[in-house]
Amino acid sequence: MRIFFQEIKMDLASSFRYKFHIVSDVVVFTLLFVFFMLSQTGTSFSYRYYSDNFQALLLLGYIGWNFSVMCIALINNEIRHELQRGTFYQKLLSKFHLPFIYLSKLISAMLIQFVVVLCYTAIAIIIFEVQFNINLMIILTLIICIMGMYGIGLMVGAATLLFKKVGNIILLLQLTLLFVTDTIPTNAMILTITRFIPLTIANDVIRTSFSNGGISENFLLLILSSLAFLVSGVIFFQVALNLTRKNGSMLLY
Repeated sequence: MRIFFQEIKMDLASSFRYKFHIVSDVVVFTLLFVFFMLSQTGTSFSYRYYSDNFQALLLLGYIGWNFSVMCIALINNEIRHELQRGTFYQKLLSKFHLPFIYLSKLISAMLIQFVVVLCYTAIAIIIFEVQFNINLMIILTLIICIMGMYGIGLMVGAATLLFKKVGNIILLLQLTLLFVTDTIPTNAMILTITRFIPLTIANDVIRTSFSNGGISENFLLLILSSLAFLVSGVIFFQVALNLTRKNGSMLLY
């Protein structure tokens, strides 16, 4: 466990040493959010959740998406950087499985992303006068959603091991999630396809909790979905790791 917390400490120190990445994330995510606010995106949420505060409902979904896309890119970035530095093989020798080791990376990335979220949330409250509050159910829902999306991140990591450079696909996946998971209002027909993605379910659970303080009937579905994606991600990642070990393609990165 000491190694686990040491990884978190090192990641945080490295991130704050190279601040440009954090600043660029703040600028990009804030500008995108400001665009949605100025274009009055999300007004339909008022009718669906019986709340006049559609800006807050949009903000909550945007925060969930923000953490989710971080999870998706995380494993790919770590594998790519470690293979380039030559440290990936050292992690393979650890007594812990890589998905567990990368949990430390997830925690440090969440803390960094929290700084980004605070920045555009402050703008939402100060400039756009969004009335906003967080309750325990919203926090719990975000954590469960993040674990499910971490499973998807492991699947992306598996693709990185097998096919190496998949950066463009990851960017496409991140943008697609913005438009198909009800982060911004999504067509009902599309939602019938994407309704089992943890982020889609979490958006509904979070907004229901914010609007009436209750627990959505989809909360259990969120737990099951996130667990299924997490387990599937671990399996996909392990299979990909075994295949690359077997055929020696890991050395060809």
